[in-house]
Amino acid sequence: MEVDYDVLAPVHEVPARDRALATLRRDSPINWDPENEWWLLTRHADIRHVSRNSEIFSSEPKGPWHVTELHFSMQAMDGKRHLRHRKIVNRGFTPRMVSKLRDRAIRYADEAIDALEGRRSGDFVTDLSVPVPMRIIADMLGVADGDLLRFREWSDAMITMSGAQDDPELLAKTGPLVAELNDYIGEKVRERREQPQDDMLSRIIEAADEGVLEDTPDSADFEHLLNADEIKDIALFLLLAGNETTRNGIAHGMFALFQHPEERARLVADPSLWDTAPDEILRWASPVRAMRRVATRDATLAHQKIRKGESVVMVYASANRDEAVFEDAHSFRVDRSPNEHLAMGFGPHYCLGSNLAKMEMRVTLERILTRLPNLRIADGGKPVFTPSPLIDGIESLPVEW
Repeated sequence: MEVDYDVLAPVHEVPARDRALATLRRDSPINWDPENEWWLLTRHADIRHVSRNSEIFSSEPKGPWHVTELHFSMQAMDGKRHLRHRKIVNRGFTPRMVSKLRDRAIRYADEAIDALEGRRSGDFVTDLSVPVPMRIIADMLGVADGDLLRFREWSDAMITMSGAQDDPELLAKTGPLVAELNDYIGEKVRERREQPQDDMLSRIIEAADEGVLEDTPDSADFEHLLNADEIKDIALFLLLAGNETTRNGIAHGMFALFQHPEERARLVADPSLWDTAPDEILRWASPVRAMRRVATRDATLAHQKIRKGESVVMVYASANRDEAVFEDAHSFRVDRSPNEHLAMGFGPHYCLGSNLAKMEMRVTLERILTRLPNLRIADGGKPVFTPSPLIDGIESLPVEW
């Protein structure tokens, strides 16, 4: 069937998008898009099934709604190659490391708020949602504070470039920035290999040099150690996953609390609701808009034949509003439990940094609500959304207090 709205448009009107997705979930949940020649998946159950079965629906082939268009690390892999990278990165997400980063997140959030002293207005994204995840991922990758502004420009360029495959002018603008980032991260890898530090990049290099698949069946067929380019790819992927998605979760979370003042008041009155609020923000916002998989063989999905080589696009924003899974799915409720959203993926590619991301969202928003209780959208202000088919982000949100 055809809907009168492009649900994967890089810039969208949320109500119109949600109406179109609800129509697809009801009438054509596995819908063929003849223009792009892929199947749009809009139901929670179908997206879970595809996510779980990577041997049938592969992450490896490239496509425009696929984070690996620029050939990043784990998201571009399946099977043993994916497992190797995942086990190496997992070495860095120890409880000690996450605990240490929580202390830093509190300090970074307070420093961002302190920097607003004497002002009565600003941009929520630049002033408040960017600093914590940007500085955390910079710490993890060994980026000096003096490089943070350039680091953000590089990170933004990666997101823009992911959706610019048909825009030569935009590619020409972002390409040099992405190349600079590659060179910068490559130099950081060389530095940490020679002089390890107490950061995640050093731990990743250590794990990569040790090899981590010796206990895996058939691992004799596999090269255990990672080369410098593979380690650099991991670092670039962590930048994208750990910075862009988290900062947009923070921005969307605050925007949702602006739109639902009753839920904001509940959070202020009952801090225990922070145990569930980050997951509801992720469900509501779905910072990663969609991902693409390609069928490795003929398959049947909910009675629909998917042929080998055909693509399926998993629309997380739709799965996270699925009325069959979420009671009162179109309501934002900070106490929602259970909350089986798919904002962090599902199955083999479930986000390794999910707990870190939720911690950063909680810390940042909790400090903002405590220290800026009168924060509000500026008179006449409205959000500017990121023009990306991959990230559902907010580039700007004028606020005052």
